[in-house]
Amino acid sequence: MLPEERRQYILAILGKNGAATVRDLAERFGVSLVTIRRDLDRLEGDGLIIKTHGGAVSLGVNTHAELRLSEREQQYREEKDRIGMKAANLVQPGDTVILDEGSTCLAIARYLRLKEDITVVTNGIRVAAELLGSPRITLIVIGGVCNHESAMLYGTDAEKAYSRLRADIYFMGIDAFSSEHGIMDGNFLQISLKQVKSSVSSQVIGAAHKAKYGRRAVARIGALSMLNTLITDGPIDEALRDCLNTHGIRCIEA
Repeated sequence: MLPEERRQYILAILGKNGAATVRDLAERFGVSLVTIRRDLDRLEGDGLIIKTHGGAVSLGVNTHAELRLSEREQQYREEKDRIGMKAANLVQPGDTVILDEGSTCLAIARYLRLKEDITVVTNGIRVAAELLGSPRITLIVIGGVCNHESAMLYGTDAEKAYSRLRADIYFMGIDAFSSEHGIMDGNFLQISLKQVKSSVSSQVIGAAHKAKYGRRAVARIGALSMLNTLITDGPIDEALRDCLNTHGIRCIEA
């Protein structure tokens, strides 16, 4: 197991149980106490946990936990609808679009149904279902192991399939982001997937409610500089605007 993967599992354990000891973690992963202490040092340095004597505790309410897609759909519905419309307006005939599986990307899919002569690639089951019956759209569904919570398909086969594609736009769903910690997600399974999707796309466009700014989540996808553009609900405050300007990210307010 790679160190980054082990650290994500540690975060998941802390998120579920609230706390864990160094010894328990070392036994669980079959590594030394020194290795686990080094992992905890890294996670605390990233602002994701708090170390205690002999172990660590979760940041609790300060850490974003993954919600079921059906639950996330109910949050900020009006704002997500506006984001979806703005995002779809960026897509031109002939474009190939990679679309994430989250609730904001589901809103984008509803507006993409009105498009023609485009190709949409997704590993989101609900997103794919939204585009069914649209004969003017070429729909490519990337297969893999099903995560029932988020209705996504993941795994090494999915990553390999994405690596063989080239896209004009990747609409990235974002659980949390900040200038300090970059782009984050509530599911560590997303790390490699989102990185591969970004690497094969000419433009990476984040789609997220402005409330996601300043939050933290268990899985770090990468630096904010991964994004070319962010579509979010307006008006945005000065802190978010300064953050985006600092990283050279275009902002579209919905």
